Amino acid sequence: MRVALVALALVAAVGAVQHAFAPGPVGHVGESHNDVRMSAEFQPGSLYDSRRLIKVSEHVRARWMSLDAILVLRQAGVRFMDITDAQDLHDLSVSGYESTLPLELSQGDAVNKTLALLSTDLYGLVLEPFTAFHNRYYDSENGRKSSKWLQEQIEEMVAMAKANVTVSSVEHRFKQPSVVARIHGQSDEIVVVSAHQDSVNMWLPWFGRASGADDDGSGTVTILEALRVLLDSSFAPRRTVELHWYAGEEGGLLGSQAIAKQYKDEGRKVVANLHFDMTGFWKRTEPEVIGLVADRTDPETRDLVKKLARAYTRLETREFECGYGCSDHASWNQAGFRSAMAFESDQLEANTHIHSPEDTVATLDFNHMLEFSKLAVAFAYEVGNAKTS
Repeated sequence: MRVALVALALVAAVGAVQHAFAPGPVGHVGESHNDVRMSAEFQPGSLYDSRRLIKVSEHVRARWMSLDAILVLRQAGVRFMDITDAQDLHDLSVSGYESTLPLELSQGDAVNKTLALLSTDLYGLVLEPFTAFHNRYYDSENGRKSSKWLQEQIEEMVAMAKANVTVSSVEHRFKQPSVVARIHGQSDEIVVVSAHQDSVNMWLPWFGRASGADDDGSGTVTILEALRVLLDSSFAPRRTVELHWYAGEEGGLLGSQAIAKQYKDEGRKVVANLHFDMTGFWKRTEPEVIGLVADRTDPETRDLVKKLARAYTRLETREFECGYGCSDHASWNQAGFRSAMAFESDQLEANTHIHSPEDTVATLDFNHMLEFSKLAVAFAYEVGNAKTS
C-alpha cells in the first residue's frame, strides 16, 4: 500500500509544481513568484546537509535518510518523527514525571468570567499577516522571520498587560525558533498549552506557497487568544503555565522534541501538555465536534479534556486515531509526560487544503475556533490551579 502511495505521489508531483506557485501574496518579501526560487528568503538552511534519522512507527527501526527520501515520505502522506537530535527520548525505558490531575473541576467561576472576555477579533488580525508570509518553512529565512514576527505580537500583548510573564525564543539547529510564554506560578510544576507555527508546501517545501491558515495558524491564534484573556483576567496560577509555539513540526516534530528533551534532561516537572494542531475547519455535512486524539496520548488527560469540553464549551468530544508522529503532543508522550491533543473534527483528513496555497483564512470558521480557545483557557485554570504535589 505504501509503495502505491509513493508512486501516486510522484506521478502527481508534476502538476503540483505549478500549483505550488499559484497566485497569492508573496508576503513580507517583495519578490515576484518567478523570483521566489532565486531569493535567499526561500533557500533551505543546513539542516539536511547530512542524513537524518527518521522513524515512521514504533514497530519499524529508524533509518538514516536523505532530504529527497524524506520528501517522498511527506508526499506519500507518511507521518514520521525526525529523531536525529532526540534519540534518547525513543528509548523504551523512558519514564517521566508522575503528575496529579484534578479529579473534579473547581475553577468554574474564574473560568467563566475569563471565557466571557473571549472574542474572534484577534484571529483575523493575526492570521492575515501571519499567512501573508509566502510560507513558514522551518529551515528558511521565512520561517525565522515569521517566528520573530509572532514573538513580537506576544511580547506586545504581555507588555500591555504588565503581567508576570516572560517571553523567550528557543533556538534550534534549523533557522526557525520556537516561542515560549511563561506565566509564572507559585510551584515548579509546569502546565503546557501548545500549537505549532510552521507551514510547509507538500511538493516544494522551502519555496512553494504554504499559507498555513488552518495548519497550524488556527492553533497558533487559538492559544494566543487564550493568552490574551488570561492576561486580561490577571491569571495567577499555582502551577506555572507555559504556552508554546513550536517550530519544525512539519519536519518531524523537531521543535517539540527538542523542548521535551530539554525539560526531561533538566528534570522539569511537566504536569501535562494540551496541544492544538488545526482548530478552524470542519465539514458542514458532519456534526461539529472537538476531536480528541486517542493514540499516543494519556487517557487521564483525555478524560479531563472531555470534562472541560462538557463544562465550558458547546461541543461534544469524539476520539479518533491520529497515527505515529501525528503532531507535537507525541513528543511529550514519548518523553514520558502526560499529553493530549484537541483537533478540529474527528476526521483527520477532512481538510484537503492543507500543505498547499489553498489553506487560507477564508476556509476557517472562527466561531468553531473559539470553542478551542475556551478549552485552552479552562485547561490552564483547572490544571494550573489544581492542588500541587
